[in-house]
Amino acid sequence: MRIRLITSLFLTFIVIATGLAQNDLLVDMSGFNSREIRVAGFTLAADQTVSVETAVLSPRRDRDRYHLSYTWILNTDTREMVWELADTEVDDRTRDIATYTAEVELPAGHYETYYSTYPQWIYEDGGIFHWRGDGFFSGFFDTVFDSDKDDYFYHKDLYDNLFLKVKGTGESLSEEAVAEAGKSIKENAFLSFTPMRDEDYYEQVFRVDSPMDLDIYAVGEGRRDGVYDFGWIINLKTRERVWEFTYRASDNAGGAFKNRVIRKTINVEPGIYKAVFITDDSHSYHRWNSAPPFDPSFWGLTIWAKDAAAKTALKKLDTEDELKSYPVVDIGKVRSHEYVTQGFSLRNPLALHIYALGEGDDGEMYDYGWIVNAKTREKVWELNFRETKPAGGSSKNRMLDQVISFEAGNYIVHYVTDDSHAYRDWNADPPIDQTHWGITIQVIDERFKEGDVQPYEPEKDPAVLAQLIRVGDDEYEHTDFTMAADGYVHIYALGEGNYGEMHDYAWIKNNENGKVVWEMTYRKTDRAGGAKKNRLFDDKVFLDAGQYTVYYETDGSHAFNDWNDRPPKDPLNWGITISKVDD
Repeated sequence: MRIRLITSLFLTFIVIATGLAQNDLLVDMSGFNSREIRVAGFTLAADQTVSVETAVLSPRRDRDRYHLSYTWILNTDTREMVWELADTEVDDRTRDIATYTAEVELPAGHYETYYSTYPQWIYEDGGIFHWRGDGFFSGFFDTVFDSDKDDYFYHKDLYDNLFLKVKGTGESLSEEAVAEAGKSIKENAFLSFTPMRDEDYYEQVFRVDSPMDLDIYAVGEGRRDGVYDFGWIINLKTRERVWEFTYRASDNAGGAFKNRVIRKTINVEPGIYKAVFITDDSHSYHRWNSAPPFDPSFWGLTIWAKDAAAKTALKKLDTEDELKSYPVVDIGKVRSHEYVTQGFSLRNPLALHIYALGEGDDGEMYDYGWIVNAKTREKVWELNFRETKPAGGSSKNRMLDQVISFEAGNYIVHYVTDDSHAYRDWNADPPIDQTHWGITIQVIDERFKEGDVQPYEPEKDPAVLAQLIRVGDDEYEHTDFTMAADGYVHIYALGEGNYGEMHDYAWIKNNENGKVVWEMTYRKTDRAGGAKKNRLFDDKVFLDAGQYTVYYETDGSHAFNDWNDRPPKDPLNWGITISKVDD
């Protein structure tokens, strides 16, 4: 990040206004409490070597690898750390206190000093916090305490011995002055979602009028198994994430291992974008459950135009209204144990924006949706776990936000939920966008013309000759249809079968001779997803011209809305659909 002139001028004003005189003792901190962060600052008018002396809480048995307090120095303008305790060898120690002295070469500039009395907490199953020491996870008392098990965190005498002193030729800055300097930096940025607290959600739509580079500075929370305080920038037309806060893309931000930081410059083309940052319900600004990062007041996302002159080509927008769109499907607020479907018809090929939220874990989705071509029954899109991103809240809340090209034709959108964790029935932290639990589809294609999109009702489709679907237990259903000429029909049938025998199945009878001309046998079917006994027939069958009756029969268990095992991927079509096939 570049040193920003506005910050330097602001701090110079603070120094003059407060009338602080030059003082060899630039920083003097003491009298700490447990789980506290103390901040002070100083300004150097010239390059020099400053002296740092500090005492930290450090149990002897941990041999200076882990501390129960820590200290460091940041460059105010660049937010870069210029010194930390780990850079220095221990100078002296008693049973519980280690002292350090260091000579640090610093250029002229503005600096912030931090002293933290937060230890390295580790959160384990059962809701118990432990301190990490000796290089492995261990019980709190066994690791931190000696045999007398004195409580380090509440033993005031120990904290009375802690201190931080910085000596040099310069000007001292109070904690309030440091905070004002940080505020000035953020005000000079294009946007700053900082400092973020627990369960915060910030978003900003903005327009880019010319190609430019953006400087990204983001501090959040994450581990190898996922991120918890995180964000992204998305192109609202293409739905491409031009930047994303991920564990792999981030570095350690100091303090707890889960504190992560990203400093990155990205190039953006003209268009409309949205920046988003989310926090979960723990470990954020002023609510740390472990050691804070080295730059705690910048917890969140800050963006600058790399070229300050280019900032005029950036404009914040109140909404996404500048991006023209047309609604196609709105399946939202889906409750537990629901099956919802909507159809749509495209007169011409179009690019559609699909925004879907659901529940998934360990590579599998439990609340999810899919889209099928009504004519071919081919699945053209699915809410697949591998393609989803975290949706905020519990890690099992998943989202997919993308643009897919569709050919002209009729389509059916399906969405299914299991018996828990859905709209207004959350069994874990809900997603940030609760009302869109389901699937929303809209057109953002510039080729769109009025009339290109129409509702589609499968039961009114002239291509459907016969349909018996959503068949429940102990049912025996039938319906007639006519073949005006010899030809192929497409049969799409789901049923139950195992060990070579069908239990829920269909057949077709020729009414003129009474013969069964087709039957859904086990050998003709394939797996239908879910339980192994879910079977699918999806193929063309030749029928002579004439009158026919199609039958569907179920036994006393495992049918639509009464599954005794995992349902198929397409539970709404449990039964049979017979459609015309074009010549």
